[in-house]
Amino acid sequence: MGPPQNAASTRTVTAAVPTGQSWSFFTVSTAAAPLPVTLVAFTAERQGDEALLRWTTASELNNNRFEVEVSADGQGFRKIGQVAGQGTNATAHRYQLADPRLLSYAANPGYYRLRQVDRDGTATFSPVRTVRIEGLLPFAVAAFPNPVPTTGTQLRVRTAQAGPLQLLGYDATGRLVLHESATLQPGTTDLDLLRAGQLPTGVYYLKATQGGQTAGLKLLRP
Repeated sequence: MGPPQNAASTRTVTAAVPTGQSWSFFTVSTAAAPLPVTLVAFTAERQGDEALLRWTTASELNNNRFEVEVSADGQGFRKIGQVAGQGTNATAHRYQLADPRLLSYAANPGYYRLRQVDRDGTATFSPVRTVRIEGLLPFAVAAFPNPVPTTGTQLRVRTAQAGPLQLLGYDATGRLVLHESATLQPGTTDLDLLRAGQLPTGVYYLKATQGGQTAGLKLLRP
């Protein structure tokens, strides 16, 4: 073993060992001289209609921010949000960011990565993580309450795409008695159907159409 060494500036120590045995360089860190940003964990998972991204650093040096990027094909990425870094810090820190537009990318899987940016503008990219969306409900509609009171009901629409919705309501004879429209975003939307409470007693059929998708349900007006 050699004499004690100060690694505060060089961040390495070197020791001589007997001939024929292995030798190594050791990189060390102290609270006064932390390592550059060390990413020890980065995960992406689906939670409902969102993607939840979590990551942890062991230490940070001049870390300005993390930019979260997404891609539909794993090639072209774009920024969807950012989280401020800890600057210079020798302790572990946990981060997270939720992406509420997971369904709007029309991709399975969706690809995510982090772009870590230093205070001087130097950037480093994390490994890519994927989020799969199997198991999401197809285009569907539901009404509650149903039977419908005089105050009306709410229509809950589940869709994976943005665009205009057309809602048509027919009575038992096939006569059009209700016509509503709305513009939807991916995910779940609740629409007020106040006019449904004004319909005469009877059974009605609602047909919802959006972007080539169609779903229907029966309404009971007691």
